[in-house]
Parts: sequence; C-alpha cells; structure tokens
Amino acid sequence: MDNIREKIEELILKEIRPDLNIQRIEDEEPLIDSGILDSLGMLKILSFLDEEYNIDLSSDGIRPENFKNLKTICEVIEKAKK
Repeated sequence: MDNIREKIEELILKEIRPDLNIQRIEDEEPLIDSGILDSLGMLKILSFLDEEYNIDLSSDGIRPENFKNLKTICEVIEKAKK
C-alpha cells in the first residue's frame, strides 16, 4: 500500500499540481478542501489506477469523499483490489 500511496503522491505533486512547490503531502491533508485536487485531478488519478494497476473505480469511484486525502484514496484502492 505504501508504494501506491507514494506513486499517487508523486502523480499529484509532479503531474497534477507541479505549481505547489512542495515535497510531501501528509496522509491526512485535505486534498479537495485545500485546493490541491480538483475534478480533473481526480480523473487523472482514476486513469493512473486503471493503467498502472488495472483498478477501475470509474463506476463508483468518482465521488469527492473518495479523494478526501491520501489515506482515503489508499483505502478505496485496497477495497477495490479485493
């Protein structure tokens, strides 16, 4: 799970929001409320998960509560992998 978390964090910091100029996002950092993540960012994460891990969350996964923070995203991924 840490590997997925790190890859999602890297995706956010390098591809979705490189303008932030920060090195790390805390697990509980509110991604949407803080403006780090928007709807386009959520779609990019969903696309990444589908391409890299063959995890399709598109039918049920496009809900803001699933992208609350990195911890929540990882929990959603773990449930989808079962």
